[in-house]
Amino acid sequence: MPQALIASRDGDVTRDVYRKRGTPGLQNAQVVPTIFESMTGLLVTRSDRVDRFIRPYAVNEAEDNQNKDTDLGKFWAFYWDRDDAFIDWYETAEKAKGIKDPLAPGTMSTPYWQAQLPTLWKTISNRGPGNFEPSPWLPIRWAQHQVKEFDAAPVLGYLHRPIKASMQDENGKRLKPALQAKALQAAWVQALDTLPEGQKPVRVFYDSTNNPEAEIALNNALHDLNKDGHGLELGNVEEGYDIGRRLGNTGVSGALVEINLATIASYKDGGVSAVVYAGTDGSLTVQMVRPPDEARKAKNSQNRGADPFTYGSPTGGAPAE
Repeated sequence: MPQALIASRDGDVTRDVYRKRGTPGLQNAQVVPTIFESMTGLLVTRSDRVDRFIRPYAVNEAEDNQNKDTDLGKFWAFYWDRDDAFIDWYETAEKAKGIKDPLAPGTMSTPYWQAQLPTLWKTISNRGPGNFEPSPWLPIRWAQHQVKEFDAAPVLGYLHRPIKASMQDENGKRLKPALQAKALQAAWVQALDTLPEGQKPVRVFYDSTNNPEAEIALNNALHDLNKDGHGLELGNVEEGYDIGRRLGNTGVSGALVEINLATIASYKDGGVSAVVYAGTDGSLTVQMVRPPDEARKAKNSQNRGADPFTYGSPTGGAPAE
């Protein structure tokens, strides 16, 4: 897979729409939300996979997804036909389970979609350079204009391998505070090793919402690592960013909110950003976000203006002349 879009949405209003039948809904009153509305998106890519699995096999076709004489046009029509069919399939399956008024997801599931692909493959020509083998993750060849669009997309940062620290012992019991800090400290050191030599984070994003133990563990871990007086301090407003206090409870979006804000901070202000987020199993994960170099930023500006984060918005910039 060359790229994946990870998206999340949460909030009191969102949860009210999808609440379990029979449970009380939101009251018509002016109150501070329990979970603030949030919507996040993160597009992660692997350019090496594009170079290996896509670029050598790209075809030179017009940018027209409505032309059913091309594999791209066939793919486009087939996708939306199957997406519509999924709604009926899903609701029928849910009713068979006894659910009275099932609500289908906004798009079809991956297993359903991939199960449809053999039907598509019977209709495509697969003509083009090289020996391209269609797969569930790359059903057809890309067109050259798609490759050019990929190349023009800005690189906003580099997401390093996440390091997970369990906060439980071998019996599933919660670790005591001192051991939590020690486990998180070890994960932090491992996360540092994923960075290029000599680099370290200049800020950290974390979330204390409903998890004060995590903040205590992080604070103690960083204090123990701060041997030379140049380490991060959560109490420094320019180094420690608790999104729970600064933004509020963002629910399941919390980790993506942290990563996205870290990406923006590193891109605009420089330096590596660390993020620490909790898992549903009570674990804590440490991950580093590294900004692109100046040469890459200059290339970004050619296609997305001086600020790629506002490009395309009503007040956003335009590409450099």
